[in-house]
Amino acid sequence: MIHKKEAKEWARATMKGLWTSPMFPFTQDFKLDEAGMRHNVEYIIQSKADGIGFGFSEPWACSLAERKRAMEVSIDAIKRRVPTYLHCTDHSVEETLNLVRHAQDVGADAVMIWPPYEWAKTQQMVIDYYEYVASKVDIAIILYNTWHSGIVMTPETIAHLAKIPNVCAVKDAINDVAHTVRCIELCGDQLVFSTGVEEHLLAVTLHFNVQLLLGSTSVFLLQTPHCQPIKEYFDLARTGKAAEASRKYYEMQPLRNVWNGIYQSLWNKKGALHPLPLIKYWMELNGMRAGPVRPPMHNLTEQDKAEFRERLEASGWMERLHPQRQKKAS
Repeated sequence: MIHKKEAKEWARATMKGLWTSPMFPFTQDFKLDEAGMRHNVEYIIQSKADGIGFGFSEPWACSLAERKRAMEVSIDAIKRRVPTYLHCTDHSVEETLNLVRHAQDVGADAVMIWPPYEWAKTQQMVIDYYEYVASKVDIAIILYNTWHSGIVMTPETIAHLAKIPNVCAVKDAINDVAHTVRCIELCGDQLVFSTGVEEHLLAVTLHFNVQLLLGSTSVFLLQTPHCQPIKEYFDLARTGKAAEASRKYYEMQPLRNVWNGIYQSLWNKKGALHPLPLIKYWMELNGMRAGPVRPPMHNLTEQDKAEFRERLEASGWMERLHPQRQKKAS
């Protein structure tokens, strides 16, 4: 566990590269797939992720006992090979604290929290919420700014929260580069920032020295153990090789368009919805374990799957991401 007194220094030194957070895998009878979780950890590490989180995507469909068990399994599977963070957002403040304390106990480095979607309706209430939670725990805290929560933190609110010792980083996942840049101007010397959107990664790296892509599914959907195009251009950009990084970035555009297409629902400011059925199907196409979404969310129809496969194949990237499949076919 990273303690509050060392949180900011740890984040600056450690929160670099590509960090991601996979979905909960379920069995066909909707039970938590622990073997699938372990399989996905290996897949993500082999895909050169620099940090792994767990616990987001379907917490609303899981019991607190399941969420705690998922924390335990994921931390055990990772075995400190990369830094770890666990999602502890809950509608109940006390249950959030319960989850954070469990994350501390099982050995996570940090936790990620967004504001409660009903109670925190003003910027001051968001500030009060984070100050209260941070005062009750010792672990490093990552802020999550998202339309999911029902309120978007302003740059000024984030700058205020940067004064909290535990708070060390922000996933500013509202698909607004200007917002992220303003945050960096106000408190980039105190917090590590990520837009959370791969499409913006090259620009913010080259122009604002961003060192992290945090919590994006692109790390395991647009990359595989056999091919890591995001890592390639990000590493080049971080070492100042702008032209070469840009060339590799734009090579990815057909594949990126598929990812952007399924995420349009997430950018709906009035009804942000994570495209879980499509994400999970894409995970399985890549060789990960995902399983179904839990009711009342609906799984894809066979026609939905066929149409998505067609879009993915049309990107021209599947052979590069999965060269071993082509060898077997030949």
